[in-house]
Amino acid sequence: MKRKLAINFLFSFVGGAMVWALSPFLSGQVEPWDAKGFYYSAALLIVGLIVGLARPKHVWSHYAGIILGQLTYMLCFLPGGPLIPVGVAFLAAYSTIALAGAASGAWFRRVSRGAR
Repeated sequence: MKRKLAINFLFSFVGGAMVWALSPFLSGQVEPWDAKGFYYSAALLIVGLIVGLARPKHVWSHYAGIILGQLTYMLCFLPGGPLIPVGVAFLAAYSTIALAGAASGAWFRRVSRGAR
């Protein structure tokens, strides 16, 4: 079970970091929440759906992985400042979209496979 949790977490961690890494190229903004339109929400939902479909068990580990992936990217590749605690709160709040996506993806996979 620990191995499955670790794989879920790692998969989600990379997905969360990719939301930030791709933001400048897809939205034109370094910070995805500054993008016009729905880039950040859509990216989180898509990442959540993908990880939920791929690894449907332990959905809460996806939420943690996505948050920490985003936070790690933000701390490693963006300039820091006094608003980092606010950014962490934003990450946690916005990442509920990814959690909903992961739960939906997991539910869809279970339903489509006959609820194992």
